[in-house]
Amino acid sequence: MTPSQSKRANQSLKGMIISVLLTVAVAVPVIALNPPSNDDKFKPDVNVSAVASQADQAADFTPVAPAVPADWYPNFARWNSGSADKIDYWEVGYVTGDEGFVWIRQTADATPGWIAKMSEDATESGTVKVDGTTWESYTREANVSWVRKTKESTLMLSSDSGDEVLQKAARSVMKDQSNSTQ
Repeated sequence: MTPSQSKRANQSLKGMIISVLLTVAVAVPVIALNPPSNDDKFKPDVNVSAVASQADQAADFTPVAPAVPADWYPNFARWNSGSADKIDYWEVGYVTGDEGFVWIRQTADATPGWIAKMSEDATESGTVKVDGTTWESYTREANVSWVRKTKESTLMLSSDSGDEVLQKAARSVMKDQSNSTQ
């Protein structure tokens, strides 16, 4: 190999080394300035009891504000005033410990149409008993809704996280209702 051939062969190696060093010089600051991942999920600061107390002024019933399992947290709580179907209802959403979700809805004016709308047109699939209380069950694919009618209101629990989540929600709601009537 002649000296000029040797010089040309080394130019490729030098170019490759310079390219790698420049790439590292650009990548390291970008990686260093990237914020670390935050495993803490966003948890909205929702005071269900306070919102339920405000909704109580507009409702014809006492809105439920259940004490749920410790690993659940509320995502929202709101009073829905007469939408298109003119049915006012109370609604609370909880994120469960396994990152599932459960809706609790309550109204004094439930109609078959409202139940169909809130359950996403689920079909009635029988009844379920939780601690002696009977709930009508509605199912549509993975989404399950349980409905219980009382003298004061109709309660609907909905989730796609399974019956265990709905059982916990039902127990919490029933405990809240028994506490509010005492």
